[in-house]
Amino acid sequence: MRENESVIVLSGVSKKYKLFNNKQERMKEALHPFKKKYHKEFYALNEIDLDVKKGEILGIVGMNGSGKSTLLKIIAGIIPPTQGDVIVNGNVVPLLELGAGFNPEFSGLENIYFYNSILGYSRHDTDAVLEKILDFAEIGDFIHQPIKTYSSGMKARLSFAVSVNINPDILIIDEILSVGDELFRRKSFSKIEDFFRAGKTILFVSHGAQNINQLCTRAVMMYNGRIVLDGPPKFVTMNYEKFIFSHPFQRERQLESFKSLTHGSMTAENDEGSHSFNHNSNSLIADVPDHQFVKSDAYFIDNFIPKSTVITKNANLDVSFVRVENSLGEEVNCIVADEEYVISYQVNFSEDVGHINQGIGFKTELGAVVTWRYYPDCTNFSEKYYRNGDILKAKWRFRCFLIPSTYFIGLTIKAKGENGGTVIYKGADIDVFKVLGEKGHDRGGYFDAGFIIEIT
Repeated sequence: MRENESVIVLSGVSKKYKLFNNKQERMKEALHPFKKKYHKEFYALNEIDLDVKKGEILGIVGMNGSGKSTLLKIIAGIIPPTQGDVIVNGNVVPLLELGAGFNPEFSGLENIYFYNSILGYSRHDTDAVLEKILDFAEIGDFIHQPIKTYSSGMKARLSFAVSVNINPDILIIDEILSVGDELFRRKSFSKIEDFFRAGKTILFVSHGAQNINQLCTRAVMMYNGRIVLDGPPKFVTMNYEKFIFSHPFQRERQLESFKSLTHGSMTAENDEGSHSFNHNSNSLIADVPDHQFVKSDAYFIDNFIPKSTVITKNANLDVSFVRVENSLGEEVNCIVADEEYVISYQVNFSEDVGHINQGIGFKTELGAVVTWRYYPDCTNFSEKYYRNGDILKAKWRFRCFLIPSTYFIGLTIKAKGENGGTVIYKGADIDVFKVLGEKGHDRGGYFDAGFIIEIT
């Protein structure tokens, strides 16, 4: 198969479901002598056109209910479309629901052959990869026991091992997989990375923009069963995040602007410079390299606020107006590396608390501490004695050396006392910001150490 040949082509594909309020209405419709309708029609997909080339890694983003999983199931051949044509050239392995396709009465070993036969592989094909599957699954002698006796973790391990240890032409992944303990999860992710490096055609659904930007060569955004954006990953994910964090009444206007972008009559508002688009295509195609879609300036997204905030107080005080600011004093929550920013907040004291120190830090989405700092320091306290009615305004200035990702801000205030002081305020995940850019392209971890290499 040639490199630029299409392996997946969808033309006018729709999927319609009948929705009933209850089981009785379903029965009434089935038995009604005059075929009276009791159902409402719901289109999970509505006239989808999609062309995926060999070796392309297509990222799919969209809110819950947008039709992502339905699209993948139709491409995988699990469900048929209501209308439209689907052409798939090559064998497909879907990683949609771990454990789907297994018979609970069969043993693990029998299910390996059973599942692979569903995917079109012969017994000889399965024999060739059986040892790899067993080694990967790490379930030992349980492989000879019925699946119904497996724990959910064991079932997930076996399902994942079967799916990734055959050699598909097309791999479909619905969300990042997380099975087993830390070591097994890392092995799972490493296997997925092997598929990416091998140049397989991959359809990849994720809610994480950084995953799409890092792994994919192209992205589409779905909404209400339609593809509303198609183009370079960073451009699609940036507009998707603006969309999901905007107020509902603003979304119709944004969808209209997406139509203009898709058909090339507008330039992207966040591009660096002016780009021209291909007016003869239904997808967003720039005449400039993909990396130029990264926004060079920080900006602010409405409703991008943490949902994991926990505040603990042991004194009568309030912390408010927490925000990240750029060099002009404007509030931002999407920032870029190697620029200076300020985290500011205000503390109102409603009782005497005495001498204090303050701490600030950043954590990752997984809760790993990236950095933490106290002022004056961990064991020293302010010269000022804070009393009832005092107002403290703090500004922490920092230069962003963080790798692109999402980070959560934590604040701590301690009052002078024994054993290093007493915590009187702790705000976990009190605010959040995103560092823009392409994670993992040539850097990894959490921060940029500014490495300079000399070779002799």
